[in-house]
Amino acid sequence: MLPCPTMDTLRERRHASLDVKRIQSLTDSVFAIVITILSLTLVVPPGENDEGIRRFLWDQILPKLFIFFLGFVIVGAYWVDTHYNHHHIMKVDKTSIWLNIVFLMFICLIPFSSGFLANYLYTSISVIVYSINLIIVSFWHLAMLVYSWKKKYIHPYVDKKLYRNMIWRIILPIIIYLTIIPLSFLRTPWVVYLFLLPLFFQIFFGRLKNEIG
Repeated sequence: MLPCPTMDTLRERRHASLDVKRIQSLTDSVFAIVITILSLTLVVPPGENDEGIRRFLWDQILPKLFIFFLGFVIVGAYWVDTHYNHHHIMKVDKTSIWLNIVFLMFICLIPFSSGFLANYLYTSISVIVYSINLIIVSFWHLAMLVYSWKKKYIHPYVDKKLYRNMIWRIILPIIIYLTIIPLSFLRTPWVVYLFLLPLFFQIFFGRLKNEIG
């Protein structure tokens, strides 16, 4: 027969659970604000006639609309991954909280780098800035997961196979973003589409997760 947990143990578990939920609430709020700010790169087309408006839509709005879609999908993918990882975490400490705060700080920079990319779509510097922003976000995302695993803050049902799956969900996008940096010097429009590749990995590893779970 298993021993009954003491009041101190139950209090500690409840406190840990509350801390995780508070981190989840803060994270969800920040992601919601960031996704909303992404739409600020879109502006109402100026012009006094249909021809001027059509030209502005084709030259300005459509590229920015694509970057908005790209940023929305990327931020959404980060939120899905973060939500999934938080679901497996049963305890946090002060270091965990600060790792999450630094992660959110660089998430908040995505609207800036996204707007920079939208305004200078075919320049290498804008692609590099966007890539570096996403690499840093992914690095801190990875740091949170590795720290929780090392400290045994992740639920026991998460075995090494599932943990490796969670790790690769973060590492593969980093590899893609690192690859995009040298390719950006080619100054071709198709380089920007490579930012969508992590979404396909997200879907692939999501299916793999379901098979494991």
